[in-house]
Amino acid sequence: MVSTPERKYIVPAVERAVIILQLLAQEPDGLTISQITQRLAVPKSTIFTILTTLKQYRLVERKEETGQFRLGVELFTLGSTVVERLNVRSAAYPTLKRLAQSTGLTTHLGIMDQGEVVYIEKIEGRGPIKISSAVGRRMSVHCTALGKAMLAQLPEAEFQLIFNGRDLAQRTPNTITSLETLRADLARTRERGYAFDDEENELGIRCLGAPIFNHQREVTGSISASGPRDRISIENIGPLARQVVEAAREISQNLGYVLSL
Repeated sequence: MVSTPERKYIVPAVERAVIILQLLAQEPDGLTISQITQRLAVPKSTIFTILTTLKQYRLVERKEETGQFRLGVELFTLGSTVVERLNVRSAAYPTLKRLAQSTGLTTHLGIMDQGEVVYIEKIEGRGPIKISSAVGRRMSVHCTALGKAMLAQLPEAEFQLIFNGRDLAQRTPNTITSLETLRADLARTRERGYAFDDEENELGIRCLGAPIFNHQREVTGSISASGPRDRISIENIGPLARQVVEAAREISQNLGYVLSL
């Protein structure tokens, strides 16, 4: 929900439509009108009117057999347009693909939005074990290599803004849950040039990440290589990390970043 002073310009019906779309995004199987009404405490007639309008524009669709509403295909079209605007995606893809092929690991490209990581590209690695990530998915910054790679480059003021009043949610027993420990981890990240997620987001999965910079020398995203812990062992972290860092440097140069002399 938008905070003041902008709230006086908010159109309630549009805001409710957005909230409904956000709610449906959390429920891939869909929700009925009654379920949405219960979740939002809004009159059923209001929900019905909003959903009918959204359905007309294919922003939602209704499963006739269950009466459940779910996100519509037009949102994919709109979302794809936004993603395509992100120059970092097109600049990163060839390098990201080569990194996946050379390491056999699953590679990701992410950006930061409102203190969260948003996956905007994913290339599957070799092997039967798949990483539970997806393009468009949001994830916490403190427990992912993508997130920590970007956090390590932020000015202190931006770091504090992200974590002001926010708890560090524990995803696994290895997740960092204190700001003091996170700061120490980010200091190591800056020193060695890459971030390391040691089963902090998903048990059994390790991840190495490095930041991407634009022509203004600002961090604009990050890439990562993820895989089972036996594929990213303590012994081979160094060689794999060097490949990730080199790939991130190549993408940064594609975006106009000039290395310091």
